[in-house]
Amino acid sequence: MSSVKLCESNSPNIQLTQNGYNQFNIICPRCSSVVLRKNTAKLTNKQHDLPIFTRKSELSNASKEFPTELIEEFWCVNDMYVFENVGFTNSVSTFRYLTCADCELGPLGFHDTQEGPTTAYYIAITRTTTDVQPNCDR
Repeated sequence: MSSVKLCESNSPNIQLTQNGYNQFNIICPRCSSVVLRKNTAKLTNKQHDLPIFTRKSELSNASKEFPTELIEEFWCVNDMYVFENVGFTNSVSTFRYLTCADCELGPLGFHDTQEGPTTAYYIAITRTTTDVQPNCDR
């Protein structure tokens, strides 16, 4: 029996281990730096509006309003030290946005500083890619 579920998310290029973690490294779509190593992030369905891709310095400016995009699937980790190459913006309202530490593309995800008793960090599936692109028949 295989330990991989193929294409169980709404995104056609997602492969999960049997326990719902990422099977492959998650990488920045611009510079290909590793954001998360394989088997470190759990697939989570959560709706959240993220600002569209922009410069890191613009995300820290709370006086401007940015157009947003509704994202519904995220990779979730509970420890910020699991990340390989992620930068954090200053807080904007209660959120800190996550960017690629190497090329500063972002936001790739977010951290809500007021979210419950556990700490969770979310990386948008649609804002990243993996180091292996599977073929999926639907």
